[in-house]
Amino acid sequence: MKCSLFTEIQCPDGSSPAARMAEFMEQAELADRLGYDTYWVAEIHCQPKFSLMSAPYVALGAVAARTKKLHLGVAVNTLPVHHPVQLAEQAAMLDLVSGGRMEFACGGGHPHSRAYECFGADHKATHEVMAEAMEVIRKSWTDEKLVHNGKFFQIPEVIVNPKPVQNPLPPFWMATSSLDGVEVGARLGVNIFLPIHTRMPDQVYEFADAYWAGLKKHGHDAKSRALGLLIPMHIGATNAEAKARAEGGVMSYFKTILDLRLDYTDWLNRRGVELPARLRTAAGAMVGYDTVCEKHAVIGDAPAAVDKLKALCERTGATQILGWFNIGTMANADVQDAMQRFATDVMPKL
Repeated sequence: MKCSLFTEIQCPDGSSPAARMAEFMEQAELADRLGYDTYWVAEIHCQPKFSLMSAPYVALGAVAARTKKLHLGVAVNTLPVHHPVQLAEQAAMLDLVSGGRMEFACGGGHPHSRAYECFGADHKATHEVMAEAMEVIRKSWTDEKLVHNGKFFQIPEVIVNPKPVQNPLPPFWMATSSLDGVEVGARLGVNIFLPIHTRMPDQVYEFADAYWAGLKKHGHDAKSRALGLLIPMHIGATNAEAKARAEGGVMSYFKTILDLRLDYTDWLNRRGVELPARLRTAAGAMVGYDTVCEKHAVIGDAPAAVDKLKALCERTGATQILGWFNIGTMANADVQDAMQRFATDVMPKL
């Protein structure tokens, strides 16, 4: 079991981007000392209240200089809005400057982002572009000279530099919150991340079952593949303390994401644009805090967290947990306290 971290770094009205980044760096250094496996950061464009992470490799380069063992990755690289060779270069450079600590994950990005419109990407071609872009990135890292003639990318005989220093290369991960995405990941034989905060438990179980069955269907060895769960999380001395401390920060996130989703939907409707499929499947109403605690997060004391995480992992076959401790407006001191409690009282039991 790998216990990792995830963040998007929300920056709501009244907060300072510089202060939020300073807190992120403190949390990364603490994660390194506590023995967390990987720090995964989002890539999100055009939504300043929702996330500061428009240039994640810059942020991870800074983290690499302040940590020694912590692996670093973008979860996810939004492949449809990038040229894959440019991403291959950035990820390999992170691997070089971090001494071989880069991890790689891809996806279609958040359903409410205007990144597709900003960068001229096609919502309808998301999975096709992702599949071809992953092929290009692999070849960029392995082939002495890259040549690619595909549907979306035509690349002449070029040398992609640098190459990752890891040998073998880090595995590819793909994040998805739809059955269509799960099918693509299983067909390609990549590892999968599933978020539990945007789907009901039965859906998460359905996606996990479909992934393992899909790997078998497409001739991939399931034993050599992995599934991870992205989980909003807070650990306190008691269940009551954890729930009280986390409520404001966690619910600020759900409020922000709902506001952005409604704004984006209205924006598309006013422009007469068809809603992308990944937006039509997203939740459209504010979820209550009791429901979040029960179905979409792990919030409680250490014994309760151990029980819930074990049950989730046993049911889904997950072998990596991405704990999202600094969700929304969570106070930095509370985030670090919860990280410490998890590392001391939860991680060893997993």
